[in-house]
Amino acid sequence: MESLLSIIAIAALGIGIIGWLWITVAAFSDGEALWGIGCIVISPVCVVYGLLNFQELKVPVLMVIGGFIMRIAIIAIFATSG
Repeated sequence: MESLLSIIAIAALGIGIIGWLWITVAAFSDGEALWGIGCIVISPVCVVYGLLNFQELKVPVLMVIGGFIMRIAIIAIFATSG
């Protein structure tokens, strides 16, 4: 059970990182250098930028938020099982 949860946790982390990179690249490619730097330096800025541009960044925003929720759920499962 623990190995399955570890695999799911790694997958959730990977999904979140891909979404974060996607939003960061979108910020730089839109000519928003300060937003891009903010996404790199302060991770939650990435979600803010994604929500401000939700029409074009639906998928990566949902990836970041979904990955975060999955990691919180896995931490809760580990905490209660151990």
